[in-house]
Amino acid sequence: MNKISDLFFNKGCLLNLKKENKKKINFSKIKEIFRSKGIIIFRNINLNKNNLISFTDNFSHSYANDAARRSKRFGSDFIRNVDSGNQKIDLHSEASFSPSCPEIIWFYCVKPAKKSGKTLLCDGVSLWNSLNLETKNFFLSNQISYKLKIPYLEKKIKKSRKKWYLPYEGINNCFVNFKTGEIEIDYNKYAVHKTIMPTRNLAFANHLFISLKSEPQLIRRTLRNNRRIPAKFLKEIYYKAEKNTYKIMLKKNDLIMIDNHRFMHGREEILKTEKRDIINIQTLSSNI
Repeated sequence: MNKISDLFFNKGCLLNLKKENKKKINFSKIKEIFRSKGIIIFRNINLNKNNLISFTDNFSHSYANDAARRSKRFGSDFIRNVDSGNQKIDLHSEASFSPSCPEIIWFYCVKPAKKSGKTLLCDGVSLWNSLNLETKNFFLSNQISYKLKIPYLEKKIKKSRKKWYLPYEGINNCFVNFKTGEIEIDYNKYAVHKTIMPTRNLAFANHLFISLKSEPQLIRRTLRNNRRIPAKFLKEIYYKAEKNTYKIMLKKNDLIMIDNHRFMHGREEILKTEKRDIINIQTLSSNI
């Protein structure tokens, strides 16, 4: 068991399973490590389409319905490609703009790139600890409001829009639009929250860094009073996030287990001369 990076609070955990009999893995111990570290890289785990989900099942009650734009892999509804293209993807906590925010994100490297497309990882606990007092007080007292249009129904069943209900805290202005086949909501939540760590540290993990253009469901992002986040706070979180981001070139057969409520992830731009193959799984509700 080795550390991943000093940038992470508790440094993360890298488990090299090259000489390990995977049938004897202590899953209870892994859960204990995960609660504290928030991220585990399983190296040389050598999973495949037949046993990948059977491994993640040990930590999952249910899986998230991933974005339809990501194609399915291995004939499974729960295994998908990561976003296509070669562009840089900024830091984000997966689907943290919605009530269906996964608890665990898994990335499995089928084929790594050689020179580009490094994975970006930022521990929200370390990032939060680095922010100044004024910035902390601002985000502790102001919720972020995400305006969403979520595809849900077949279009044009009826030409009407009616009030709707979703059983999640933070939901406001909820409607179903039968003409467009979408659920329309304002979702309000804090950008910082308690983690599953034994010490319940706060983590700054959210959807404030990534462009709205990358999320078709996300229409607008403001404070709950419809005002913009002051530029001085945005400037600080961007700067501190960059300082706290670790870049890693994944190796073949690496499996990364990420606490999505604590860590943000992204990727560097991939050179057009290179290709990489990484798949992802999203645990909506974990048993950790």
